Amino acid sequence: MKRRTFLFAGLLALLPVSAHADDALLKEIAARVADSPVLRAEFSQTKTLAAMRKPFRIAGHFTYARDAGVLWQVASPYTVRYLIDARGTVEIGPDGQRKARASREAAGAAQAGQIMQALLSADLAPLQSSFELKPVRGADRWHVTLTPRKAEVARHLEHITVAGNTAVEQVDIFEAGGDHTEIRFTAIERDTRLNDAETALFARPD
Repeated sequence: MKRRTFLFAGLLALLPVSAHADDALLKEIAARVADSPVLRAEFSQTKTLAAMRKPFRIAGHFTYARDAGVLWQVASPYTVRYLIDARGTVEIGPDGQRKARASREAAGAAQAGQIMQALLSADLAPLQSSFELKPVRGADRWHVTLTPRKAEVARHLEHITVAGNTAVEQVDIFEAGGDHTEIRFTAIERDTRLNDAETALFARPD
């Protein structure tokens, strides 16, 4: 059965497009955001639990390095740092000690980091192997919905949406149980290299 998606024309009209057009738009989005080896931003992450009224919020700094991974530094309401790369997610303590970590905020950071790595490196293959990607172009903004391909993943994760313009500005993670994580990126800046402090944090002992 022929797959269909929709492409926003302005803010009002919807026009059906083919899977080929989906691929072209995904490549366009990746090309738009993948123009810097280093990207830094402030982030705010809000976790809303279906069973609780009050959401849990953290905020901090984010660094993406094309050849190294993602550095997630929580500054409020407590201080902790996570390094997310091809080897997994580790927590970096104040003393520099590192340990594998799978906490709630680290899981959200890891998912956002993996998605952003794929988009910012213009390498969509890792995402497309795990998710069905549905892109939509708006008048001044695009967004992509990622739906799990595997049933075992879909039991826990409903879908993810990624949105932005010339950079990834928001990631929303919708879990099957009704929990929702929203991550917003602001004060986005691009650079050609890491600073000394970042280089030391990204360095992994052999």
